[in-house]
Amino acid sequence: MIVLQAYMKVKADKREEFLGEAQSLVQHSRAEEGNVQYDLFEKIGEENTFVMLEQWKDEEAMKSHNATDHFQGFVAKAKDLLSAPLDVVRTELSE
Repeated sequence: MIVLQAYMKVKADKREEFLGEAQSLVQHSRAEEGNVQYDLFEKIGEENTFVMLEQWKDEEAMKSHNATDHFQGFVAKAKDLLSAPLDVVRTELSE
C-alpha cells in the first residue's frame, strides 16, 4: 500500500476556490479503483494550510490516478492557488 501526505499552503484570497477544486478532486478520486483513502484536512493553528491524505492499493493505482483528468486539472489550477510549492511525503506499507 502507498500512503501519500500532500501538504498545501493556500493563498488566503484563493481559499474558497481551492476548497471547491479540492472537493471535486476528493469526490472523483474516492471513486477510482485502487483508492483506499482520499481526505483533505486543515492544519489547526495554521490557517490555509491543508494536507491531503491518500492511500492507494499499489503503484499502478497511484499512477493511474496521477494520469486522470481530474487530478491533472487540479495540479494545473494549484499553481495559481498555492502560496508555496506542494510538499509530498510518500510511505510504502507492506501488507
